[in-house]
Amino acid sequence: MHPRSVFNKEPDFSILAEHYDSFKPFISKGKNGRAHIDFKDPEAVKELTICLMKEYFDISIDFPLDSLCPTVPNRLNYILWLQDLIEETTPFTDIIGIDIGVGASCIYPLLGCATNSSWKFIGTDIEPRSIKYATENVNRNGLQDRITIISNPDPNKIFVLDDSIEYTFSMCNPPFYSSEEEIEQGLLNKELEPSAVCLGSMNEMITEGGELGFVSRMIKESVLHGRKVRWYTTLLGLKKTIRPLIRLLKENDISNYIVTNFTQGNTTRWAIAWSFFESRPTTAKVLESWLPKFSFEIELPKDMQQVNVFIKEILDDLDIEYTLDLADDEITLDCSVGTNTWSRAARRQRKRQKLEQPHTQDPFKFQLELSQGRESISYLQIVWNQGGDRAMFEGFWSHLKKRVEEKCGLYRGTSFKQ
Repeated sequence: MHPRSVFNKEPDFSILAEHYDSFKPFISKGKNGRAHIDFKDPEAVKELTICLMKEYFDISIDFPLDSLCPTVPNRLNYILWLQDLIEETTPFTDIIGIDIGVGASCIYPLLGCATNSSWKFIGTDIEPRSIKYATENVNRNGLQDRITIISNPDPNKIFVLDDSIEYTFSMCNPPFYSSEEEIEQGLLNKELEPSAVCLGSMNEMITEGGELGFVSRMIKESVLHGRKVRWYTTLLGLKKTIRPLIRLLKENDISNYIVTNFTQGNTTRWAIAWSFFESRPTTAKVLESWLPKFSFEIELPKDMQQVNVFIKEILDDLDIEYTLDLADDEITLDCSVGTNTWSRAARRQRKRQKLEQPHTQDPFKFQLELSQGRESISYLQIVWNQGGDRAMFEGFWSHLKKRVEEKCGLYRGTSFKQ
């Protein structure tokens, strides 16, 4: 559960029934006196969704009983995680998202607008009925100026993008399965929540190649659109699809990606996001085990202040710009450089020509963090914040690590003498 979610405190169904007469017929009391509903009853689950949206977000919705019934807390987790991702990596205040397969409920755009006053959405779908209901949901909440529903006439095309719009993010809750048999097997394997009814039309649940096939096509299409969308994201229902998707991202030279998970009760879903921009998130929730390595740390046999002196000497020598933030127990240096200044060839040329190094449009940015350990021990961590060249990041870290360790007396060498 996201820490900002209103559902960190579980809804009281008794109170909900007091507020909404339509919810009362579905309420039962358990032996412990707590109110509950039958989650295998489609009408009860639908009414719960309708009441939660109205109670917590003042949003009125309706959708067919045989369409996908969204679990509001899970959907909110996705929105809040996107908010974290965007706030950390996007310099713009006008946010435009596109929801792929918006569905009859239009749940993501409605939640996104209810929780973020500056967000706007485009919702696309291939089903006429979903388009009809989604449009009605937008209209009944007076959000026509912020949410636009568009029909996608080509089922083989995932992204319907307007060339005049720069999209902040895309989001999607893709079909999980490739056949009805796979759905049944998923229920047996508890990939779908067995205690709840499985609502959803065939188009919402099934696609060629299942979830892996759909998101793979999404990644390939994203390569064509590139920076048209700042963050491409999608929900994942099956953990087994994560590894092959990461492999596909790497095959397409996409190194800026993250994976996260959302857990609600006994159900876990995952999300993957990738970008053709250089800004990398460091605080949005990610699963480290799936990430490319963009942070390293070493222990040094000198106190923090002394290591800070060494680092500043090295950065000055390499013409790397930095800003310093001093605290009692931590020193942070935010660094930026436009080109490689640390390779042997670069240092020789710089010494010979004494030329100012040109800065690229997208500089290599990183953060150095020094923290004090026990006695005369300190820790140095580097975090890669921006830049598309992984070899440049690893090359710089190798250079810095060796020079700092040398200055700390871990070994002797002369390779960096000018």
